[in-house]
Amino acid sequence: MNIFRKRAWCPRQKGASRMSSFRRLACIAMAVANTSLFILHSSLLASCQADGIVNRRYACHFVFSYEQHSTSLLFAAARNPGSYVYVTMTGDGKTTARHVYVTSNDGKTPREDNIIATDKENYTTYQLGASNSIGIFIGLTNFNGLWAYDRQCPNCGGSQALDFTGNRQQVGCGKCHRTYDLETGSIVSGTDGDALMRYFCSFDGTLLRAWN
Repeated sequence: MNIFRKRAWCPRQKGASRMSSFRRLACIAMAVANTSLFILHSSLLASCQADGIVNRRYACHFVFSYEQHSTSLLFAAARNPGSYVYVTMTGDGKTTARHVYVTSNDGKTPREDNIIATDKENYTTYQLGASNSIGIFIGLTNFNGLWAYDRQCPNCGGSQALDFTGNRQQVGCGKCHRTYDLETGSIVSGTDGDALMRYFCSFDGTLLRAWN
């Protein structure tokens, strides 16, 4: 009887052990799958949040070559936190020469004039947000990386351009008298309204880009 019991009992123990192993493997697989889904969801959420703060009201497409303009104030602004410039353009590069003008927030350096002379640069389509003549701000924030903002007042529209004011890391509108902070784009003085229109911006050591 003792031998019979052992022979009858042992297969059930092995089967139970196999079931337990299968369950453990299933639990591990589910945990891995859930972790992967969580990571994917977090990545998509972060991407959507970043995309959500970029303005789509106006097209923005700007490319500036370090090889052609290595001494430009633009690259100093892209590398030094708290340093900002605004960029404007004239000409189409076909019937008239294209110029990229850069104005620093230091209040001292004269406006910089960069002539776009190469065919490669002139074949590029440039659109500085609301208006090439009003332009965009570009700078490296202290905590939020490199960004570009439309220079047109988001609450007045038209041809109302913003200018550096206060500590020169803020910009103000002479019409509605709102003041905006270039670190976050938010209103820091004046009545409530829309924040600055923001665009993506990057510098990889070769090209500086602003886009949406």
